Amino acid sequence: MDNQEQTVYINIDDSGKLSTKETVCVYGAIVFLSKKEKDKFITQYRSIIQQMRCGYCSEDKTSKCSCNCPEIKSNMIENKDRRRIINYLKKYYLGAVTVKNDEIYPYIISNTASKGRYMDFVLRRFIKGIIVDLITTNKIDPYKPLRLILNIDEQSTKSNGYYNLKDGLEEELLHGIINFNYRKTHKPILHSKLIIDLTYQKSDKSYVVQAADMLAGLIRKKYIKDLAEQNYKNKLYDYINFKLFLP
Repeated sequence: MDNQEQTVYINIDDSGKLSTKETVCVYGAIVFLSKKEKDKFITQYRSIIQQMRCGYCSEDKTSKCSCNCPEIKSNMIENKDRRRIINYLKKYYLGAVTVKNDEIYPYIISNTASKGRYMDFVLRRFIKGIIVDLITTNKIDPYKPLRLILNIDEQSTKSNGYYNLKDGLEEELLHGIINFNYRKTHKPILHSKLIIDLTYQKSDKSYVVQAADMLAGLIRKKYIKDLAEQNYKNKLYDYINFKLFLP
């Protein structure tokens, strides 16, 4: 029996915060099923970003350049560059979860600890949903060992804080768990060994986290526009492999 370990890389960043001052918060994820795929993505994405970086730098190009260019963000790029990035990102497995802030209980948003626990719940639902979809589409086998490598933007933990995310994921994926509103027990979805490697990275040091940040920002901008036009979920980017809408 083939029990070769499978590896899934999930790289996550957010756009917007869970706050009464913002309409929606979004997590974007870029997923790789091998180190080779991840390394190929980084090489090509870095090349794309480096080619456009100088166009968004405020330094005087006639003087000596310090090469200390800003991180390229979704809210600063022009349409032609946005299309170029989207066309590259959609070659890979993408995920997105959107949280409509005005539908969240006020006591959750107003309390730092409750907000942190809720965003931990959102992340667990998001990551679990991606794993379920990978199983459903036969990209991974739930009966073989799995190494799950999670890279999450370090900055997002400062406002949300995560409550034992790794332990919560292990429990839910391997043993099943009662969901956030305590109405239903979810069965385990993995039936072999699970290893979770969780790291928090600075986006300016990680191209995969930068790309997840770019994806989250693009989705959030479009989602807010769709809400204003009363299109809601109908026109959300159709190239997103896994989409989750909360609450």
